[in-house]
Parts: sequence; C-alpha cells; structure tokens
Amino acid sequence: LEGGTYIALKGRVPVKVTGSVIKGQRLVAGPNGTAQAAMGNNADVFAIALATNEDAGVKLVECVIL
Repeated sequence: LEGGTYIALKGRVPVKVTGSVIKGQRLVAGPNGTAQAAMGNNADVFAIALATNEDAGVKLVECVIL
C-alpha cells in the first residue's frame, strides 16, 4: 500500500509496547497506538509477548499476533 500504514494480521512481528512486559504475557491495545500488558482476564487480547523487557517506556517487543 503506497503511503499507507503497515498492519500485521497474524504471525511473529515487532510490536510497540508501553510499560514492562514479560515473555508469555498477553497484550491489549494501549495508549497512542501501542500495546500494553493485559491485566486479569481480558477478552481484548491480540498478541503474546515472545521476549521480556522491563523498560517502562515505549519499545519494540517481538510478539505473536493471534
């Protein structure tokens, strides 16, 4: 798509994540187009983290899109 936005529909892709994340943790939509770790039983999960990153800021984390 020329001049468009890349979107992953399924598979292993880097995802912008806000806040710390632990390998195997489920992710939901977060602020400003990023993802964040899901708390409790959340039905809006779209990915699972494949790496741990304790940084509280925004970073890229490899994830599996469900």
